[in-house]
Order: sequence, then C-alpha cells, then structure tokens
Amino acid sequence: MFEQISIKNFLNREHMGEYAEVEFDTYIDDRGKEEVQDVRLPVHYYEAGEGEPLILVHGVGQSLYTWRNNFRELSEFFHVYAIDLPGHGFSGKPQMSYSIEEFALTLEAFMNVMELPSAHFCAFGESAVYVLDFAIHNPKRTKKVVLISPMVSVGASTGRGKGLPSALGTTAGRMMLNQAAIRATLEDCYFDRTLVTDEVVQEYAAGLMDRDFKVISKMCIGNFIDDGVVANVHSLKNPMLVVLGAEDKITGGSGCEFMKLPIANGSVLTVRNCGFFVHEEKPEKVNEAVVKFCLAPKQPAAGES
Repeated sequence: MFEQISIKNFLNREHMGEYAEVEFDTYIDDRGKEEVQDVRLPVHYYEAGEGEPLILVHGVGQSLYTWRNNFRELSEFFHVYAIDLPGHGFSGKPQMSYSIEEFALTLEAFMNVMELPSAHFCAFGESAVYVLDFAIHNPKRTKKVVLISPMVSVGASTGRGKGLPSALGTTAGRMMLNQAAIRATLEDCYFDRTLVTDEVVQEYAAGLMDRDFKVISKMCIGNFIDDGVVANVHSLKNPMLVVLGAEDKITGGSGCEFMKLPIANGSVLTVRNCGFFVHEEKPEKVNEAVVKFCLAPKQPAAGES
C-alpha cells in the first residue's frame, strides 16, 4: 500500500504516490547500424486536484521534490501530475541514451497510460527542451507551456550549439562529491541562500550522490543535442510563458541563450530578487503566473485567424 502524500511535509519517497508503467521505442547504434530498442520503465508520480491536466517536469539532477512549493497550490486549479523523469527520483533507470527525444517519448507514453488527450506543461531547466520536443511533434496534445529558467546548449541560437551548462548534472558527475559541494551548488542556484536548508541539501543529495545517477547525469548532458528543437521551435504556435529569475547566475536570466530563439507565441515574466530556482524561491509568484496564464482564454498566435 502506498502512503498518502503529505502536503505539509512534501518529500519524494518511494512508497508515496503512484507508478505508471510506460513503454516506447527508441533507436540504438549497434556497430554503425540503427536498431530499434523497446524501453519499459515505471514512472513515479504524485497526482492531485481536478480540472485541466498540468504536468510538472523537473530538470536534470532533480526529482518531483523540486515542486514542493507548487504542487498543492496548483492542484487547487488543475489536475496536477508531478513526475520523476527516467533515471531520476524513484522512476526506473532503463538502458537508454537519456536523450532529449527519449525524455519527450517518456512524456508521450506517460500521457498515453494516464489517458490524457492533452495537457498543460510546466517545465524547469533542461526539461524545457524535452517538453518543446514533445510539443513540436504533438502540437494538438500540448495546451499551454510554462518554461522556468529554460536551458539550451551554449551557442544554440547561432546554430552552433555546444555543451550544456547543467549545474546539477555537472555536480553529480564529479569524482569526489559530498553534501558540502552540493550545498555550494544549490546556493549558486538561489538569490536568497538562506533558503538552502539542511532538508533541501539532503533531498537533493539523495539523488545526486546515487552511484547510478553519476553515469546517467553524464549521458543526460552528453546526449543533450538540441539542434532539432532549436531549428523548429519557431513553428510552435502553442502559447508559451517563460519565467526567469532576474539574478539567475546559471542561465543569465533575461540574457540567457533561450531568449535569443525565435518564439512565435511567447511572453515572459522576470522575477526580481530571484535566482535559477524561480519556482522554489518565489513560489507564490510562479503559482499565480501559471494559473493566470494557463486558465486565460487562448489568444490566436500571429498568422492565425
């Protein structure tokens, strides 16, 4: 039996929430020849609320714990699903390349299992590209998209993307990793460093110091090839809200690489006195923005009638 989710003390635990058994096909390179590989894994998730579906997607090196200050409030307006991505939290760690495409296929498979014809998405960090890849290939299954501190490869806007500045993913790959190093990385992700409590450090350390994740994090970064998403994001007509931290030292906030991309139907909210983890640091502003944006009547994008 699974335990009831505790709203007052929102922690990510193996026997809390539910599991969805998902399956999708991917391709592997077998001595220069592409072979189809069937990927199956349990996706761990928390679910609450009624209304239009809203899927919360964390970034590399995180888990659904990152939504601890958003889950309850958003579930008052939406049917919320907070998931652990493959290789993260308590979801499965299948043999796959942990590419952008495979994370997008995971989202599609999860929606199929949950019988969701469409959904809103709220994605953080690297997962912004996973959601955009899903949306580009499934525009009718994508309602509105909120991207918090979105990350793309360095130089992506010039067509010469190279390297992913993943703060947590890079930290996980260090040879000698301890909680002090994790605390230092987390403090760089906040404007108000006092919010990096012992609990926050311990919850992040549980995933980042996992031996298997050290390998998975390197695959997430090494296979973060976002050329296709960058080249096609202009074609996406779904309404998009980008939420940035004015003092974000990780992506650069309003000057980040993502903001140089041609977004067809987007708007931006910049939150002052806030770093990279906008939804953790200023949850009230983020929650209010998500509700207002997603529940507002859809306006036609430029060129639509």
